[in-house]
Amino acid sequence: MRTANINLLWQPQAQFAGYLVAERLDLGRPWGVRIETSPLVFGVGPVKSVLQGESLFGVASPSHLLKADPAALRLLLVLQQASPLVYPVRKASGIERLADLAGRRIGVWPGGEDLELRWMLHKAGLAPDAVERVPQSDTVTPFLAGETDSAQVTLYHELHQIEEAGLDHHQLRLFRAADQGAALIKDGLLTGRRLVEQEPDFVQAVVNGVLAGWAHAFQHPDEAAAICARARPELTEESQARQLADIRALTFCGATLTQGLGFPDPLHVERAMRALTDLGADPAQAPDSFVVDRVIASDFWTAAPHSFKLRR
Repeated sequence: MRTANINLLWQPQAQFAGYLVAERLDLGRPWGVRIETSPLVFGVGPVKSVLQGESLFGVASPSHLLKADPAALRLLLVLQQASPLVYPVRKASGIERLADLAGRRIGVWPGGEDLELRWMLHKAGLAPDAVERVPQSDTVTPFLAGETDSAQVTLYHELHQIEEAGLDHHQLRLFRAADQGAALIKDGLLTGRRLVEQEPDFVQAVVNGVLAGWAHAFQHPDEAAAICARARPELTEESQARQLADIRALTFCGATLTQGLGFPDPLHVERAMRALTDLGADPAQAPDSFVVDRVIASDFWTAAPHSFKLRR
């Protein structure tokens, strides 16, 4: 039995329910693998962890892959098919349009996590230096304290915290990148090119186990929420269930409805490349044909058991 470590993009929570369920229930066993997860290490991150050989697999976005080393990485699965991010402002602040953010402070996660935000502002006609992006591992507390005018938050976690602090939709205005045609997805499963080329059977086993975990999590949400709560005791089972419901909504849309759960849609990579190009990246460093044809290793999803490729 071989162990496959998957480095998560944050702390254990329902955002990663499929991985946690696969780990807890040993769902990789039929294919000879044991899935283990590890939380984000600040200053390293899943992509760097994979590139340095500290983890065999990582949860990260197409944007992370493209900005790191696309020649050395391969995208295997994509679960969420829509952007989970929103950017709240208080209605009392007088900020009614994205243009009104000029001269304001926005809390962002450190480590280059703000590509969608920068692309959204670019499409709204704001110069790169029009807003101050403040790196913060906790974007919620500074926003609630009034230290920032907006913040990068997820629909399934940080927005819940803001609402629990007493701010509701009557007091908030939420900006969404999709309204500017700038939405980017957040989480996908990736690994190194060498592992794909040298040990395809092992990679296939891990993909099968992960898809089994996600299918089980969506088919048995109460059990999945309980597993997530055990993995991160400071979050209640109720909050994990609510988060998983949001993850489900972000997953069962787009390519999931037409192809099935986990499909690594090339559209997401193309959009991330377009964002980087619009914001000044040199497209010669990663031409579209290279990105689509080689960065996505879709054969593993194709070969995975059909029963795991849920569409609803």
